Amino acid sequence: MQTETASSFRLICFPESAHSTAYYLSLSELLLPTVEVLAIQYPLHIGVEDGDEERLADSPELADRIFGALAEWMDRPLAFFGHRAGADLAYRVAERLERETGTPLLTLFVSGRTAHWGRSLGPPVLGCRIVALAGEGDPKTPLRGVRAWRRRTSGRFDLEVFPGSRGYLDSSRREVVNLVHDQLLSQVSVDAEWETGAEDKGA
Repeated sequence: MQTETASSFRLICFPESAHSTAYYLSLSELLLPTVEVLAIQYPLHIGVEDGDEERLADSPELADRIFGALAEWMDRPLAFFGHRAGADLAYRVAERLERETGTPLLTLFVSGRTAHWGRSLGPPVLGCRIVALAGEGDPKTPLRGVRAWRRRTSGRFDLEVFPGSRGYLDSSRREVVNLVHDQLLSQVSVDAEWETGAEDKGA
């Protein structure tokens, strides 16, 4: 989707399946005009059944296609929001974006997903902020595993825990929207303060 009023940020959403894009597009009404929301539409054969979720999470070919499609959407600061298997995919694309363009995301939001999925524990490959979202009662995403996302970035890490289990994107929709909005604004404010300080010091 495109908006008539240019937004300050663009949020690329990575849903958990091919049939879950409507939720993320509905967020656009709550985030505009500050944040423009785009949702990735996966091929219909991916993410239809529960067993296909892991195919979505571990699909370098799909990550390559998404990375290539992002070229025309990089005219403003980018953030990614990935939910469940979409969080893994968003991480893959963010990793490639930073490696090949040298431009990190403002923020990578990873929701409802642990970070123990077979990656080595070498130096972090991302430099952007990672914000992890989780339901406090979700048995599939214990908080210890969600906190492991902090090892994926050399930048700042934040963990936000919502009441309930796996349905917090619906039950706490306003809180999630406020989190995204405030995190992006705070990131730019920090950068602006740093640049001002550098100018004052004659950098």
